Amino acid sequence: MADARRRSRTRLVVPAALVVAVLLVTAVVVGLPDARDGLLPGPGGSASPSASPSPRPQDELDAPGYDPDPGPLALPDVAASTAEPVTASFAVPEGAQRWDGSIGLSFEATDLASPLWGSESSNLDETLEALDSPVLRFGGNSVDRRMWWTSSGESAPDWAEATVTPADLQRVAAAAEAADASVTITLDLGHDDPQRAADMAAHAREAFGRRLLAVSIGNEPNGFFHANQPQLAVRDDSWDTDAYRAALTEHSAAIEAVAPGTPIAGPGAYDAPWWRAFAESGIPHQRALTMHWYPLWDCTGPASSIANPTVEDLTSPALRERARQLIGMGAQVAEQHDLPLWMEETGPTSCPGTNATSRTHAQALWSGDYALTAAESGVERLAFHATLQACQGGAPMSPVCATGSLDRPGELLRGRTSFLALLQLAQLPAGTVLAPAVSGDGRIMVHAVLGDDGTLGVMIVDLRDPEGAAPVPVQLSAPGGLDAAAPTAWTLTDGSLLAGDSLEAPESRLGAPAAPAGALAQAPLGRGAPLSVASTPGSTLLLRFAPVAEAAPSDSGGASDQGGAAEAGG
Repeated sequence: MADARRRSRTRLVVPAALVVAVLLVTAVVVGLPDARDGLLPGPGGSASPSASPSPRPQDELDAPGYDPDPGPLALPDVAASTAEPVTASFAVPEGAQRWDGSIGLSFEATDLASPLWGSESSNLDETLEALDSPVLRFGGNSVDRRMWWTSSGESAPDWAEATVTPADLQRVAAAAEAADASVTITLDLGHDDPQRAADMAAHAREAFGRRLLAVSIGNEPNGFFHANQPQLAVRDDSWDTDAYRAALTEHSAAIEAVAPGTPIAGPGAYDAPWWRAFAESGIPHQRALTMHWYPLWDCTGPASSIANPTVEDLTSPALRERARQLIGMGAQVAEQHDLPLWMEETGPTSCPGTNATSRTHAQALWSGDYALTAAESGVERLAFHATLQACQGGAPMSPVCATGSLDRPGELLRGRTSFLALLQLAQLPAGTVLAPAVSGDGRIMVHAVLGDDGTLGVMIVDLRDPEGAAPVPVQLSAPGGLDAAAPTAWTLTDGSLLAGDSLEAPESRLGAPAAPAGALAQAPLGRGAPLSVASTPGSTLLLRFAPVAEAAPSDSGGASDQGGAAEAGG
């Protein structure tokens, strides 16, 4: 897995650096969408026969705002700030989560039938590979209402919007292999056909092999009958947790009959009684407890609510605390039943349509902070809900979307602001998620991952609005409580900055990891030697540190620890 992660990370950074012209072409393409239909002409208006062929859009990662060659990482001079410093320290918590293929995308089950999977005209593979061993999940409301599975060529019923076949699973599996992705598949529980669901599970195991972590039986069964959502009803008012457990037992038996030993995760619900209903159902091969959460659910709530779909609520520290509380409830149930906790579907808001948070820089800031907060709170695997629909008119909160029209989305995908956040999260090392202790009012949060190879990744998320706010010093202390074999000192090697003009801005900017400039170059971090850096409002700063080999004893002596704080600025 480590080798695969290194290959995936190379695909993101190295090719882009080798073909800087790709980004120039992409910039033109963003401004002139019609140019995607053919090669762009060279200088003078016609293609030169001696020039190298222009890169094809289907071979590129399309992520407006991403700079693969940003130049040295420069930050404001920390010594120039008179603000009270924010202090951050880290420790290894009991039962610490790993960061290694921990985040990715959730798609509707109907997307399994999309022609983008395996298409030579699509950049879907490039989009997924850039996320560095992502998680992929297929489910959503469509699986129990609009997806038809068949392995025998039956005609789809009238209610079906998409037919999924074994050939579709094979195409998706090829993409998962290329992206080194892990996969979960949700089976239809809405139409109460255990044999058909079991048949899909058997074909999924065959198609995905070791990459299939689990299947789930139904999506959000707590919403199968809800008085406030009659349009989603697939059961009557007799549906409850007892009925759900009975259905689980029947479907599990059918799966065991045709695909023995298939791991099952569930319930994919947003309500604690249903978590316990799955965990206590007694079905065999339980793989994980899964939950869904969209923090801004109060679509028409009062101003006093902290769950309104507004930029103010999205960037409020209160939302982080609410995430810790709710995820902590799920983690407690999971721990009681000796199961890992997965957040199989999430995003900023479940409110329909476009709102004030849609496609904003604030969404990018929230995505990075939330993903790491979830990991610190006990989540092993997290998938942001996404769509393969068009950017214009499609799901407004999706990290990715297609560049065509609503009725003809096309096969080229583009990453939005929150996709840039996922790219930056993919730059963290594979390792142990540390527990942070951060001072201040929560507007500036700091997260860290200690890599298996001794490297250290620190992410500073500054939720303050760039308009009118000034940089603030953040004093980083070396992680404490490490075992004897762990490093005791590090030097700063590189970092990346995700930034935007305002919280409401429709675009974000992210540079690839770059060596720091000025006093930041090779800045030290160690016991008794904290490092102070400047946090820019409305930004996410990732700093990566390499371990320092312990110096051999010498006759002249010397101190192993340095006193005071090292200050560094751009």
